[in-house]
Amino acid sequence: MAIDIVAQDIIIDETTGLQVEDDDVNPLDSPHSTDPTLQYLLGLDDAGGLTSPEVAFQTDFVVASASAGETITSVVLSQNLNGTPFSTTVGVSSDIQTVDGNYVWLFQDPTHANVVIGVIGTSDGTVAPDPTGPLAFSLGLNSTSNTNANLYTVQYVPLFHPDETNPDDRIDLTDKVFASVTGTTVVNFGQLGDAPPGHNNWYILDADVASPQKILVTAHDNGVQAEVNISTQGLGVASQDVRFGRELQIDLISGGTQSAGKNFTNTPTAPDYDAHIENVSGAGFSVSQSTPTNTVADIEIHAYNNDDNAEGANLPGDDNDTEINITGVTFKLNGVATTAAALGITVDLSGTGLILQDVGEGVTVDFTTAGGAGGTFDRFTIKNIDTEKDYFDVKEVHFSGAVANAHNEQVGSFINFDDDGPTLSITAAPTVGAAEVVEASGVGGQRQVTITPPTFTASAVDGFTTNVSYALALAGGTATGLLTTEGNHAITLVADSASQISGQYDSDGDTVLDATAFTVTLSGTTVTLTSLVALEHSNAPQGAGEDNSLDLGTLINVVSTVTVTDGDNDVVSSQSASSGLSLTFNDTDPTITAPFDGDQTGAPGTPETLANTLNASATGAFGYDMTDKHTAAEYAAGVSDFVDTNGALAGTQIALTGTVDNAQNPNITQAVATRTAETDTSASFAFSFHYDKDPITAGVQDATAGGTLVFDKAADTYTVTLTDVIDGFSFDVLHTSELVAKAPTGNTGHPLIVAEQLTPNGDPDPFFVQFTANSTTQQIGFGFNSTGDGATVGDTTFNNGGATHDMITNAHEDWVSATRATNGVAGDTIQKGEVLTLRFFQENILGDVNPNAPEGGTERLDPTTSASGVVIKFDGIGSSEDLVLILDLRDANGNEITRAVNVQNSDLIKGNANVPSPYNTEFTLDNNDALLILESNDYNDGTETFQIQGVQIMQSANGLEGTAINLNGAIGSGGDSNATSGLTAWDTTDNDVLKIVDIGFVQQTSGTISADLVFAFNVADADADQTLTQQILVDVA
Repeated sequence: MAIDIVAQDIIIDETTGLQVEDDDVNPLDSPHSTDPTLQYLLGLDDAGGLTSPEVAFQTDFVVASASAGETITSVVLSQNLNGTPFSTTVGVSSDIQTVDGNYVWLFQDPTHANVVIGVIGTSDGTVAPDPTGPLAFSLGLNSTSNTNANLYTVQYVPLFHPDETNPDDRIDLTDKVFASVTGTTVVNFGQLGDAPPGHNNWYILDADVASPQKILVTAHDNGVQAEVNISTQGLGVASQDVRFGRELQIDLISGGTQSAGKNFTNTPTAPDYDAHIENVSGAGFSVSQSTPTNTVADIEIHAYNNDDNAEGANLPGDDNDTEINITGVTFKLNGVATTAAALGITVDLSGTGLILQDVGEGVTVDFTTAGGAGGTFDRFTIKNIDTEKDYFDVKEVHFSGAVANAHNEQVGSFINFDDDGPTLSITAAPTVGAAEVVEASGVGGQRQVTITPPTFTASAVDGFTTNVSYALALAGGTATGLLTTEGNHAITLVADSASQISGQYDSDGDTVLDATAFTVTLSGTTVTLTSLVALEHSNAPQGAGEDNSLDLGTLINVVSTVTVTDGDNDVVSSQSASSGLSLTFNDTDPTITAPFDGDQTGAPGTPETLANTLNASATGAFGYDMTDKHTAAEYAAGVSDFVDTNGALAGTQIALTGTVDNAQNPNITQAVATRTAETDTSASFAFSFHYDKDPITAGVQDATAGGTLVFDKAADTYTVTLTDVIDGFSFDVLHTSELVAKAPTGNTGHPLIVAEQLTPNGDPDPFFVQFTANSTTQQIGFGFNSTGDGATVGDTTFNNGGATHDMITNAHEDWVSATRATNGVAGDTIQKGEVLTLRFFQENILGDVNPNAPEGGTERLDPTTSASGVVIKFDGIGSSEDLVLILDLRDANGNEITRAVNVQNSDLIKGNANVPSPYNTEFTLDNNDALLILESNDYNDGTETFQIQGVQIMQSANGLEGTAINLNGAIGSGGDSNATSGLTAWDTTDNDVLKIVDIGFVQQTSGTISADLVFAFNVADADADQTLTQQILVDVA
């Protein structure tokens, strides 16, 4: 069989997208989008791998051809030159690896015979994978005819390409994939001249062309074994021709030698052959002559498939086993194709056999069966069924059969996989932050900045890694324009290596760069600037606007090299340079070496504590240093390390602010801190300020205080001394609502005396309040005596007849309700006909109370302490309530008097927003609350020094009369009342009800008040470089 196979290259490129120079196709384009093989291959893709499978297509990838008389039935892919098909279970190593290093094995697809799949295994090339594993690629062979086939290659994952120097290298499947052709060839048996002549019971005949395929010819005469006759005219039965009822039996065999025999014997075996041929689906014969001449004969033909290989004595009785249906017949006349109709032949295929009527001389009959499983035969018979006794000779016999692996060619070398190299595009150059160093700061002062890498886009279907490396380079010339401070030497840039550029200068004038002023070094992604010597800076203009920096400019840059390496080590690289580095050398500024710390515990910022006593002194931490120091002569001439904060005053001042403990006017004023002396080791300042010493009296009650502040520059300390103490008054309110203790603890038994302790135990100024009460009856009214206890003197006019210490009393004592929330008579209110009496003591009077005693215990009548003011908080106040107070007063000389006060409703403070300072720090008011404030200037006139040692409270005159101070409800200097003139008659008796929820006793003492002082300043060096503002915080208490 002369069959040939021609293949052409198919190249698939793993690069994303179509590569026009290869055989890539778009699977969405026609006709690929509807090709079932390709759609199946695309459906084999697993997760991961390429972004989407790459597809290549080659028309007529393989073309098979055959010689005349031969036909090609199919072209398939196989695994070797023997045409062994690929297995669905046993793989063949392709020697190709994925980019991950795993070998790819070739299998037959389990459901599509025209598909070969490349299954991914492991890195061990000797261990085959599970054939159901993920795929690296697949091959789909689409036959377009019996001789032509197109090929689809689909790649799912990137493959390893070994040539690292070529990003477009190619690998293939050489000696791993073959094309195998199955063909049909015709074997002719017509040259009978060399056959044994004469009559024999059997003949084994060779084909006209040497072949292992032969025929075994036997004969029957009406069913009985007969001899076969061979002559130059052809084959006959028992004679030269085939007569009515006689038939030739042709067995299609392989093996054996051309021979003939009179007998069928087993020893030796005769006839002897190997086996029947099992792939025959067509056969035929030619009629060489007819008898009588030019007659036509009727012929019956049958085809059989034997299930045994009978030979020797077994052959004559061998049955025909399975008859195979003859499905078609064609004709030739003298070798030229024609038709039955043209020949006048009648064809009958209605049965399993073939019946031909009127077959003449020179006619060749070719019949076929279905072929394939159940459609091939290995024996056929030619029988004369012409009842008119027309005879014929069979000149030649031939048969055609499918030959598997008729020809095999290696085609794997034509199946190519192109590499995809990495791509790289730099979109932005590297950037480097600005580096600033202090001149001559050395290694300890070096500054490092980090390179921001270049931005770039990279890709590679094989996967990729990137690397960025950096080098320093000179962007321009080497002259810097910079000078050293010492010697004014010009500095030149020198590229010492890819990782260091230094600024060098000639230190001794011999033209050799022998000293280094600074270095710029590179390590990894870090650029380090180190200044080794001082540089010349401009000092003009001084102060604001002064440029204290030297800029190296854009003379040095960073060059980055980006390298992209893909999964099979293909490399692409590109360089980009940063803009010139910003390198700055800053002038030195004065520095704070010891931050302010008042208690010197190491935690800066703690305020200094200074006693408010004459010449009290305290020392804390504060220190500074500078490179540009002043000289002794400059200090002597009045130059200072401290920046003057007040140019209008002579000398140098630092700022002084602060507050005193005065809620009304807290801020100090006219504060001055002036330098008095300074050397290189110390600086002294004298300070003074004014303040309001009285937190209660309206307006400013001016006072002054002052001291000294001395800085010890060598020891990094300061010392503050108070040479003028901070005198003043203190303001404190003791509240019944905040009582510390009381007796009795509750109202059980209706106590006649209640005592409350308003200061804590151990307080240097203890304060106790005694509460008693009286009420009227129908028989007993109110009157006066000098103690407020016991029977009246029979007078109902206040301080009548020269009396100066009248207090309300009667013989009907009532019980007291005195708690944190109530202050009332016979309940929590004061009503008509009731008076509440309060007396103040510094002794502990809680033990005087005995609710079980007939008069409730011991009532003390002579107070021992006093308050400068009284504040009463009411609940449930409307627009009509007013009241009368009797104040029991004692002055600085021990004189005691009583004064009455008329309180109108308008004198009461209502609304929380209207409570004045400093009382708003002590009291808050709800909607129906009210506040009554009695200050010293409400009951003192002129130089009087009276204070309150007791008070009696009534809601109206309750039958008493007299004159009383007309209270001015305002406070401070503008709220004084006339204590001795302009008196008004007592408020008439009414039915008002008072509910007192809190009583405050104002303690105002002379002495000292605390202050918080802040000294603020800037330190400057000789070229006027300044520190940030520094503060010394001093708490004076």
